[in-house]
Amino acid sequence: MEHKKGKKGPKWHHKKVSVFLLIAGGIIILLLVAGIFLFFHKTVLSVYIFPENPKQGDTVFIRVKSDASEITGNFGKSFGAAQDEQKLIFYRKGNSSEWVSFLGIDADQNPGDYKISVDVSATEKLTKNIKVALADFSSEPAAKAPSISQNGTTQEKAVNNIIKNDNPALKKVLSIFTKEPYFTAPFSFPLSAMKISGFSFGKFIGFFPYKLQHFGVDLRAPEKTDIYVVNDGKVIATLNLSNYGKTVIIDHGLDIFSMYLHLDEFKVSVGDIVKRGQVIGLSGDTGYVTAPHLHFSMRVGGARVDPIEFINATKQLQDNSFLADISNAFLNIVNPVK
Repeated sequence: MEHKKGKKGPKWHHKKVSVFLLIAGGIIILLLVAGIFLFFHKTVLSVYIFPENPKQGDTVFIRVKSDASEITGNFGKSFGAAQDEQKLIFYRKGNSSEWVSFLGIDADQNPGDYKISVDVSATEKLTKNIKVALADFSSEPAAKAPSISQNGTTQEKAVNNIIKNDNPALKKVLSIFTKEPYFTAPFSFPLSAMKISGFSFGKFIGFFPYKLQHFGVDLRAPEKTDIYVVNDGKVIATLNLSNYGKTVIIDHGLDIFSMYLHLDEFKVSVGDIVKRGQVIGLSGDTGYVTAPHLHFSMRVGGARVDPIEFINATKQLQDNSFLADISNAFLNIVNPVK
């Protein structure tokens, strides 16, 4: 017996196709509208700060949206004098309307209320209030300094070396200023396996009768482990220091520097331009140490910051602000600025 074709199947199929075409058409229209808004709208002036309530040793990521050709800024106490403010260095990400700055909160920054001021023009100024908190290391007891007998090094001699030799050598190199960044991407880690083994950042160490602060992190690195540069930059020093041993310093621009101490061997020379992830040396036990490891430090605008927290803060550079731009565009149309 011959069966008649049912009519429900074809109708249902056509209905599904129609719904699909309707949805696809809606998405295309939405993308076209969004593209038009992004192309024609004027950037809504805004500032984004992360974290908003940093602690001693943190790095604050600042992003400003503006069509201005230049942006300046300052960081200081909420009710402090202008001469006590620290200048912020902004750079534009490509040809976009996005400006970025990194603010280092020094390890011994006084806790309290501060403000970040951003000057876009003579008439436009943005201000954000932040509160700097006390870090845990500021309330912890000092650790006892290790005793080193090799080469006749004593704790007293170690302190004198730091004060008279090593720190002045670092200060001279870190005075170099490069206005433009060498990097375009977030920072990475200097070791393939990251594990703190020794003193953490900010830890106070007792060198009787002195007490020194540890402005880096000690990372586990067996002798002759590959050490990677954390981002693009320029080698500005390969030093052999009394306490810090063989040390490489990289200038990343914007007054940002990375330092790698106690190396066994250099793999770069002063003046070399290096790329993120490039091997710059091998770990060792040179200087005032008890075992091979990597002492890793960062300086941001002269501030001594936790290098791990700094690297985490730079991940904000990956944020895609496309959706935020669309949102701002719609808000600007719905609620036009007068």
